[in-house]
Amino acid sequence: MNLLNSKTDWVKQHLLPQLYHELHPTRLLPNLTVGLTTGAIGVLFDLSYAVLIFSGSLSSHLSPGIGLVLFSAASTRILVALTSSLPGMVADLSTVPTAILAWSVGAIVKSLPPTTSAIEVWMTALATIALTSLLTGAFLLLLGWLRLGKLVRSMPNAVIGGFIASTGWLLVKGAFKLMTDHPLELAQLPVLLQAHVLMEWLPGLLLALYLLLISHLRSHPLILSASLVGSIALFYILLSLSGTSAAQASNQGWILNIAATPKAHSSHSHFLNLWQVHWSAIAAQWMCLATVGVTAAISLLMNVSSLKLVTQQKIDINRELTIAGIGNLAIGLFGGILSFHSLSKSMLAHKMGSNRLATLIDAGVFLVVSTLGVSLLSYCPKLVLGGLLLFLGLSLLIEWVVIAGFKLSLRDYLVVQVVLVVSATVGFLQGLTVGWIAAIGLVALGWGQTQLAKSRT
Repeated sequence: MNLLNSKTDWVKQHLLPQLYHELHPTRLLPNLTVGLTTGAIGVLFDLSYAVLIFSGSLSSHLSPGIGLVLFSAASTRILVALTSSLPGMVADLSTVPTAILAWSVGAIVKSLPPTTSAIEVWMTALATIALTSLLTGAFLLLLGWLRLGKLVRSMPNAVIGGFIASTGWLLVKGAFKLMTDHPLELAQLPVLLQAHVLMEWLPGLLLALYLLLISHLRSHPLILSASLVGSIALFYILLSLSGTSAAQASNQGWILNIAATPKAHSSHSHFLNLWQVHWSAIAAQWMCLATVGVTAAISLLMNVSSLKLVTQQKIDINRELTIAGIGNLAIGLFGGILSFHSLSKSMLAHKMGSNRLATLIDAGVFLVVSTLGVSLLSYCPKLVLGGLLLFLGLSLLIEWVVIAGFKLSLRDYLVVQVVLVVSATVGFLQGLTVGWIAAIGLVALGWGQTQLAKSRT
């Protein structure tokens, strides 16, 4: 009862006065401008994640998949906007957990028997996504309630680096698959280097390299977003100059092919048909699900800690863990995709003067698009989405293959590279196995050295 009263008092004394102040006519227009801008940018980023997850045999479900992604991001955005200790905090899908989830969903779908019906494939994919959100949400909630945020930080940096670098490789492969419909494999190099195929991925690679350069030279996150919007505009200018219509570009595979539906997430009504889920296939990916949970917790802690330094404001890390846990438990019950506090989106919102109302308007953009405008996203060029995924993947690889060589000890750097090489050559799941074995070994080694030092004193 005391907890309920304290929450009620916080709403009356802090939340409602803040929202009332932000609704003042002199602040409403700036809030609308910020919310609509950050919302439109966020939709573009999340579209790339949706295409990454719902590809291959799930590509026919891209429309409801996009709706699911946008609905999930909107839901957690609203919760975080209303309850975070930092006004203007923005929640969204995160690169590393989402990429691991995308690989896991793809691996599960591939493992299903050829006789599996389309609805069983779809239900199994939805169940994997929902279960990941539920398990991660429970893990985050437990960490927040028990105030164990510091415990997650004891995970060896080398192992986390290996996971992140491997995720970067997954994003690079996913980008090539999106742009060319061909896997990035040694045997496929002759195909990828053919002139007509080369033109499908080379512009995306050039865009990714440009984004890497501009993000290094200019720190303001709006520069990256403006570059993506400019790339889409340039694509359609060149398309018009070549005399190619949007319909022709779609037939030639240059832009997305998204079937229009009145409500993109309406297929969730079948989610109660749990008997159609292949639970054994999901259970076989338990290591991936566990890795998603741990990397999500670490990402959230790193994001919140960084925002604390950037904004110079007090942020209760354990409270944010609790909020993220509750949010993902809630969206997991509806088949939603894991989403939590975003560093880049929150920094953009902070630099644009965002607050709780602006973030709620931002979430409203996601809701409107997920219910009414998913078909409009079919005009997004594949090379822009592929370039964005390439940019994200190359950023992770540069951080943990190149820059990490100057920051980590030789032992830790070798651990990162071994995990990455195993993931890239043998398999992602095998890379995770090596990483977890290394984590246990490094933790045990650190504990042994600590005990030895205590015994000598």
